[in-house]
Amino acid sequence: MAEYFNGVKPSDGFYVKSNYNYTHVHQDILISLYTPLIGTDAIGVYLYLSQFNFHNETEAYNHYTIMNDLKINLSSFRDSLDLLEGIGLLKTYFKTNQEEQTFIYMLEQPATTEQFFNDPLLSVFLYQQIGKSRYLSLKNRYKDSSISTSAYHEVTKSFTDVFKVPKLSEIEQQDDIQIKPDVKNKGLDLSDVRFDFEMLELLLNNHLISKEILNKQTKEVIIQIATLYGITPVEMKSIILKSITENQTISLQDLRKHARSIYQIEHEGELPTLDLKKESVKAKQNDAKQEVDSLLSWFELLDTTSPIEMLASFTKSEPTISQKRVVEDVVTREKLPYGVMNILLQYVMFKNNMQLPKAYIEEIASNWKKLKLTSAEEAYHYIKNLDKQTAEKKKERNNKANNTFKLKSIEKTPEWLLKQKSAETPKEEQKNNESDAAFEKRKQELQKEMEAFWKEGDH
Repeated sequence: MAEYFNGVKPSDGFYVKSNYNYTHVHQDILISLYTPLIGTDAIGVYLYLSQFNFHNETEAYNHYTIMNDLKINLSSFRDSLDLLEGIGLLKTYFKTNQEEQTFIYMLEQPATTEQFFNDPLLSVFLYQQIGKSRYLSLKNRYKDSSISTSAYHEVTKSFTDVFKVPKLSEIEQQDDIQIKPDVKNKGLDLSDVRFDFEMLELLLNNHLISKEILNKQTKEVIIQIATLYGITPVEMKSIILKSITENQTISLQDLRKHARSIYQIEHEGELPTLDLKKESVKAKQNDAKQEVDSLLSWFELLDTTSPIEMLASFTKSEPTISQKRVVEDVVTREKLPYGVMNILLQYVMFKNNMQLPKAYIEEIASNWKKLKLTSAEEAYHYIKNLDKQTAEKKKERNNKANNTFKLKSIEKTPEWLLKQKSAETPKEEQKNNESDAAFEKRKQELQKEMEAFWKEGDH
């Protein structure tokens, strides 16, 4: 739908809706926790839009109103919407007809303080943005300092202890009135993030750990952590093994802690930052540039897709158990990046009639690990250069073979042999001619054998 948003016009109408009842608590969370992440402009747009929801307007406003009230152009407004959508505070809906196009801006409830500080992405990004001192200050600000009830016994009376229960027939049903539900924030939308849980389950199975340990909540946290720190199933397996409790469950707190420690070790103590994606405007200027971008997108896809998923998509069938085992063993042992492994598997399939010989894969994987290939693009260009060198060597060998036969065929006949031929009888001359014909035939057969030999040597 992005193409419609880019074409929004000042005269386009819009409505504002909300899925919760806004309070001063939400405003405090927006200002103190969300503003450091997406800035005052985006939060200002959110608060500005909320006024239209309060009045339950039945007629659409147009975007001239926004431009005039906020003194901004539609491009800046769209930038703020992108930030609000990405952080999970707003959803945009679009409808068009021949006469006009209309938008609905759905305001989403901010995360509660508990949700925010327990969310691996939001909490880490906030920490990295504002620093340790300010982060701890905000966290202590929302700390529950009330008296604990754990040492007390509850003596509260229930509803039926106090009130008479009315009969259903006495209650007048009002089904035509709908009360707005107040829902909790659903967190950041990571529904488009793909993580290879199938490979993770295979890796854990090697350590006699059942896949049942990966319940729904654990999988959600794994996706969050994997997105935040760029963790592969192989690395996630090691983190999970460190996070298993005595009760054979996964401690989500330890899972986050170990993942954070590994990332900081590899990045000199730094944590991930919340960076924006920058789209290339020039990518659509000409066909040649689009081809390059298409290839780069293919590399990016290979770098982020697990080898098993790639095999299923590439062959349009579910990989066999033995194929999965081969991939798992090579990935575990050689620790090749996804992109490199995917290029390797495709290369082997092309060379072996869509088969995956284990020994051949292991040999190439070992060699590529020594070459320190780090991405699909590097592996792709390495193969292209290798094929080019092989083709040049083949051409050179064929030229040498052809020149050898040509030299033999144009070699000058010695004078003594000419004299001997002139003295031979016609019968003997015929015999020699037959011998020459046999030699020529044998020469041609030998040439074909050598050409076949070189062809075999190229495979």
